[in-house]
Amino acid sequence: MLLIPTGRRGGSERFHASSPSELTVLPLGHAALAYLLYTSHVLSQTRRRPQYLALVPLAIGSQFPDLIDKPLAYLGVLTYGRSLAHSVFTFVFVSGAVWWGATTLRTRWPDTSWQGRLRGLTPVAFASGYLSHLLGDLYGPAAAGSANVRFVLYPVYVIPRAAGDDIAPWIRLIKIYREMGTHPQLELILLALVVFVGLHRWED
Repeated sequence: MLLIPTGRRGGSERFHASSPSELTVLPLGHAALAYLLYTSHVLSQTRRRPQYLALVPLAIGSQFPDLIDKPLAYLGVLTYGRSLAHSVFTFVFVSGAVWWGATTLRTRWPDTSWQGRLRGLTPVAFASGYLSHLLGDLYGPAAAGSANVRFVLYPVYVIPRAAGDDIAPWIRLIKIYREMGTHPQLELILLALVVFVGLHRWED
């Protein structure tokens, strides 16, 4: 979501979304979507809930594109807050690098240790979180019929700089999460929490 200042009231800036096509998934929504998609995959394959260790690389992957692109766009290094790390080319490269790193470290720890189990879980969990982030960001523009879906083909297609990228990412997050009850993916977050608690109780 891109937020742009609309003026001041009581000494503080007010923000609104730049366009309906930009109303996509926010950080906690990305984490919830990643968990639900990954859990569905694991359940379909193993009939068991995901291992808790897998949630660490899953969460990192679900935020990775924004952790790279948003600060770089704010600093003027990138022209758009969804570009370099939101590209499918970068997704393939980074996911491949994570897989290579995990494979390289396979003899460092026993497979039964927590480090060994984390190493084995990381490539798929990270890539799943990363991919879910791209799918979440594609939803809004695709539903609105916007050409902004082309950000996944960066640098083949370069989208012009958006006004919201002039606002520090941390400022936008503070504005958004100051009133959690208005979070646009609140239902998705609650669903993920219900599934997590339900699976935990089911397996216990």
